[in-house]
Amino acid sequence: MIRREVTGIIVVLILGTLLLQGCSYMAKVPVIKDLPYVTKPDEESLAAEKTLDAKTIAVMPVDVKAGNRDAARMIRENLIEELYFKGYSKIPMEMVDAALADFRKRDGGASGTTTPPQVIGSMLGVDAVMYTTLVDATTTYKYVYAPVNVAAVFELKSVSRGETIWRYESKAVDRDYGVTKNSLELGTTKIFESLVQEVVKKAMENLPDGPGIK
Repeated sequence: MIRREVTGIIVVLILGTLLLQGCSYMAKVPVIKDLPYVTKPDEESLAAEKTLDAKTIAVMPVDVKAGNRDAARMIRENLIEELYFKGYSKIPMEMVDAALADFRKRDGGASGTTTPPQVIGSMLGVDAVMYTTLVDATTTYKYVYAPVNVAAVFELKSVSRGETIWRYESKAVDRDYGVTKNSLELGTTKIFESLVQEVVKKAMENLPDGPGIK
């Protein structure tokens, strides 16, 4: 009887010793919370990989807040060309204007700037619609020089969601020098054309490439 009790005590002591050793070993093992090879993408990398869910873009007539119709036409023509070079399918503005004219007949005078993107999308089958507002197109004639300012806001709206998916405000400034006002007017006309191209180009540089760019 005594021998059995002694044997039981020994077994308990051995098990206790093994348990304590196991706990001590587990305490020494470091707990890895974050694996070193798991990296999280930063905001810059996410922005660099950003793409637009649009393959075709219809360019609406420019809404003129400042300047004239000639300036608006120049911006729209340059915008269509730059979108094509960015990899987007070219949608002729004549096709867009024809769709707008048809919609005006049915809607009773809706302008291009107020036409919802869903309407244009359903009529032309495009993925997005570009709305442009010319907010500055001024030339100030001084004594021997004339500063020229051009600014426009570009806003791309999704046809499927009806919301803005890209927006950019672009500005360009230059000046011309001359002895007479006639020489200044001639020089500022050429400068204005180059500024329009610069304004559109700046905006398109900030637009993600289209599917035509590999």
